[in-house]
Amino acid sequence: MAGHNDDTQEHPSFGSYLRDFRVKNGLTVESVCHETKLSRFVMESIEAGNRSALPEDALLKSFLRNVAAACGADGETAVSLYLEEYPPKQENNTFYSPQNRKRSLGLLCLLLCLIFLVAGGVLFFFDAP
Repeated sequence: MAGHNDDTQEHPSFGSYLRDFRVKNGLTVESVCHETKLSRFVMESIEAGNRSALPEDALLKSFLRNVAAACGADGETAVSLYLEEYPPKQENNTFYSPQNRKRSLGLLCLLLCLIFLVAGGVLFFFDAP
């Protein structure tokens, strides 16, 4: 086909990347499971790219690195392929936003002023002759 070449080929999925290395190196799913201490279900879910059956990102990245090492693949490439397929969610964490930080600082200053005013008032009334 005239319009298709290798430059337009997509990257492999993280699962197929690891599966291809495992097969290329003549390893069975069982041997990789034994070496990594992962269950067959998890290993098959990784190779199938079944994200819904896999743990959260931090643990999964560790699994991918371990499986890659057992298969003779590069762990960072496996993690990069995973992150391309499933980019991290952008959390809308407003607790640490600059606006809330400024508001919290303002409230803290106001609270300190009130404490000093109350303490000053108590000292003034109790020290009065």
